[in-house]
Amino acid sequence: MLAAMILLGAVAVLAIQSTGIVNADFSQGMAGWPKATYGAEPSVRVDRSTPHGPALFVSASTPTDSAFGQDIRVTPGVLYKLTGWVKTQGVKPGNAQVFGTIQAQLPGGASVLATGHNHAGDTDWTKESVYFTGPGDGRARVALFLFGWGKGTGAAWFADLKLETIKPEETPMRITQEPLCPGRINRMQYGQFIEYLCDLVPSMWAEKLYDGSFAGLNPYKFRFTSETDFKEKPWYPFGQANRLKVEQEPFEIAEGTFTKHISLSEGLPCTGGIAQDGISLNKAKACKFSVSVMGHVSEMHVRLFRGTTEFASATLPVMNDWRRVSTVLIPSATTDEASISITFKGPGNVWLANASLMPVDTVGGWRKDVVKVLTELKPAVIRVGGSVLDDPNLGTFEWTDTIGNPDKRKPFHAWGGLQPTGAGLEEVVQLIQTVKAEPLICVRYEKKTPKDAANEVEYFNGSIDTPMGALRAKNGHPKPYGIKYWQVGNERGGEAYWKAVPEFCKAMLAVDPSLQLLTSFPSDELIKGSAPYVAYTSPHQYDVEDLSGSQEELDSTRAIIERSGGGKNIKVAVTEWNTTAGDVGLPRAKLWTLKNALDCSRYQNLLHRVADLVDIANRSNLTNSFCSGIIQTNRAGLFLAPTYYAQYLYANFGGTRPLKIESDLPVNLSPDVSATLSEDGKWLTVFAINESSSPVKRDMDLSAFGDGAKEAEVWTLGDTKHAGEPDAFNSFTEPDRISPTKSKFKPHGPKFTYEFPPLSLTVLRWRVK
Repeated sequence: MLAAMILLGAVAVLAIQSTGIVNADFSQGMAGWPKATYGAEPSVRVDRSTPHGPALFVSASTPTDSAFGQDIRVTPGVLYKLTGWVKTQGVKPGNAQVFGTIQAQLPGGASVLATGHNHAGDTDWTKESVYFTGPGDGRARVALFLFGWGKGTGAAWFADLKLETIKPEETPMRITQEPLCPGRINRMQYGQFIEYLCDLVPSMWAEKLYDGSFAGLNPYKFRFTSETDFKEKPWYPFGQANRLKVEQEPFEIAEGTFTKHISLSEGLPCTGGIAQDGISLNKAKACKFSVSVMGHVSEMHVRLFRGTTEFASATLPVMNDWRRVSTVLIPSATTDEASISITFKGPGNVWLANASLMPVDTVGGWRKDVVKVLTELKPAVIRVGGSVLDDPNLGTFEWTDTIGNPDKRKPFHAWGGLQPTGAGLEEVVQLIQTVKAEPLICVRYEKKTPKDAANEVEYFNGSIDTPMGALRAKNGHPKPYGIKYWQVGNERGGEAYWKAVPEFCKAMLAVDPSLQLLTSFPSDELIKGSAPYVAYTSPHQYDVEDLSGSQEELDSTRAIIERSGGGKNIKVAVTEWNTTAGDVGLPRAKLWTLKNALDCSRYQNLLHRVADLVDIANRSNLTNSFCSGIIQTNRAGLFLAPTYYAQYLYANFGGTRPLKIESDLPVNLSPDVSATLSEDGKWLTVFAINESSSPVKRDMDLSAFGDGAKEAEVWTLGDTKHAGEPDAFNSFTEPDRISPTKSKFKPHGPKFTYEFPPLSLTVLRWRVK
């Protein structure tokens, strides 16, 4: 286990101290500072000859992961400043993520509260300062890192540690009209992400049947609550079972699809077939039932029912060759627990394939309720990609299998689960453009060629006199989609990828020179080779709760571009981000919480501050996906996660010009504040996140915008129950518990005090000169 995570583990750990750091000046040697090491043992001693008094000196010539820690008592909700002097010599971080710095953590390294800057190579004495708010249980940890979350070599000194309380209410902030950075905030910073992952695409598609392709259901490889996760309903034999036989067989119309072969044995007449439960119906809302059928009987019967109550039914013809048949069923009542049966009177045989029960009233096959809330979100850009694209172990996705006649498409699995054949890549692109967002398409790199990528571009963007454009027109869409943003590969790196990217880019640009191309994970080698062709490089950030670490990674990416980009202004597209990518099991529920919304909001503020670097950011994921989706659906309806509302507020009210804020405190503390100005200069919007469980008062100065301050519109995202629980969440039973409330605020002048509620995102919006 990494040293960063075992400081409270097997090593001898001191009992949690009272407020303050024991032996903070190392005058008592190493007392109170247990060490945790993974890898080579470092050399450790106290150096009493430094200009900052006795110092902890630690060095390693063989790769090590080593850190020192001390648990302390703090006051919940109080802001603290942890300082210390750091010096390094010959630090080579290797694969370490943290090196030559100090951190504030939860006990045991369970989570990082705040981190100092990494120090590589030879650095002179530097005073590091980190700020953190006392956790709710009053326990924290001070950690000193030679290397953490990876191994490196070199030496570091740590001296004169101090912990002091800060009173934010005594520290005013002045919002200026000066630009914070040279760039503009691109609205694509509020982008979203769709991938074939678990229940993501099925949760948006309006199809009411499970396994309409008869390929068979599979549990997902991911897990949240194993007792309830797999909610898909299978087909099962229905009717006079003693005479019934149901088998899965290959379907000859389209290679790779399947049929249900249903036979009723010879003898006197009997009725049988297949059925499925868990169908959601709305009274008088028509649904189209369709299926491909062949058989040796004259007709079959489709019926929607629950118990002895029938909601709708119809009789359909059966021929002795394959035919597509359909009917419209209009339910007589609303229910979430209907069943559907497909039966015939035997003896005889029937083969069924590609069944569908689709509401008549959809948006191109997509659920109208999902399209409505997605439109209101104003995402600007939606990426289509994900691990199933480049990892054959996670699925069988080929974009060419998802175009053309949906009734003849191959079914495929993603992360184990069966995906609906109707919701192919072309339909996803249509959804994105329907909500007025830009599609960002990730092309497969694994076992693909530049020609394959060029064909995909030509299909979506080529004129009808090109081979792939003609195929698109044949499939019912003669007009090119004009997709501008394309990424080569998903989460790829390494020498083979670095060398392949320029060839992929050249092939794609030869089809459409107007493309804006993106690489996968940035590196010096990748940027050197691809700089002439790409506009963006794309890190993924799945630990944005660690705001300092996220900042460090973006700074590192900026440095790579400056070193290796040949002077080209390559921008960053964080094409996937969230507070976690994993946390399989119950811990994954953190993604549903108010705290997650606040952490994501702080990351949006960070993106505002680096608007000159980051143009695009795609939060992962859009729907369901075992808690990560900001839109959560079941067959009957949906609710919106707290993070949806946070994203909504940023996308709808954020300005394009990030403004400088003058304060003696870092602007990302108590509360974390970003100020933006609309492009026309008429609207000032302040986003403020108070993650503490106590209200925070701050003196604010808007005098840069005139002598008076007009009434502000205010949106406050928080717990409507005011329970003081950061892990409070929305659900189908309490869909609006965490939701924004709108109010007004009238300051007495340009200088005023505002109290930011506990555990809240506050949006203040003024009309200004």
